[in-house]
Amino acid sequence: MIARLLLVLSVFAMPLLISAQEEDVEDVVEELSPSQLKIRNTTKWAACIPGSGQVINRKYWKAPIVWGGIAASVFFISENTRLMNEFHEAWGYETDEDPLTNSTMTDSNGNMYTLADLENNTYLFRRNRDLSYLSFLGVYLLQIVDANVDAHMRFFDADEDLSFSVIPPNSYRNRTDIWQVGLKINLARK
Repeated sequence: MIARLLLVLSVFAMPLLISAQEEDVEDVVEELSPSQLKIRNTTKWAACIPGSGQVINRKYWKAPIVWGGIAASVFFISENTRLMNEFHEAWGYETDEDPLTNSTMTDSNGNMYTLADLENNTYLFRRNRDLSYLSFLGVYLLQIVDANVDAHMRFFDADEDLSFSVIPPNSYRNRTDIWQVGLKINLARK
């Protein structure tokens, strides 16, 4: 179970961890500004260790949310896998050729599950397990994107001195041009 999650995590994190061995890539890294290097490193750390990008960006309150989302996904993966296996085994007991093997699974009221119930619940818990894997992947990718965006926003210039002006379009460039109606909006610093 945990081996599967580590495999999924390593598949997504491995390309980010492979060091650049070609000179062309090293030249590109040398051309990056310090802010771009910081953004790249934050994204790499977020891909390697979930929640670390949020900690690097000093958004400490987001890290427990990431960890909780990943832990909840892992819990639901394991729980749905366990239930799927139980129903699959009981379904196998009911459909095999041996008359001595019968399912003993009962619902919450103590009623025996029918063959159709065992089959339906097997597929239901398999679907839920697959959705739990997708939620794990979604939380994992979302925390990487969040760390990257926060790292970008750290270096974003949010100067309060912005002006707004509305300028009519230049409609008489040539005497042959047809006159048009429109607006042009310029945002500029003063």
